[in-house]
Amino acid sequence: MTMQPLTCERCGQCVLIEKFSPAHTSVQWTGDAGRCPVIAEQGRGVGHQERGCPDLHRTIDRAVRAQRLPVSRIELPSGDAIPRLH
Repeated sequence: MTMQPLTCERCGQCVLIEKFSPAHTSVQWTGDAGRCPVIAEQGRGVGHQERGCPDLHRTIDRAVRAQRLPVSRIELPSGDAIPRLH
């Protein structure tokens, strides 16, 4: 699976999303994240651990529930296909 475009229901900012599990979501902003009013109001710098937007999280969760955003399935190698370091 590749990243899928998704528009925030609150502010209309577009992001690229890949959902791997209920707890693991990869988000890539297509523009300046500071244009999101929630993130701008927080005043936290890039990379701050608590920087984020609950409205975007809700948009992602709704898209997954509505099956507009698929959950990626990663097949891990097994048996002899597992790379070994000797």
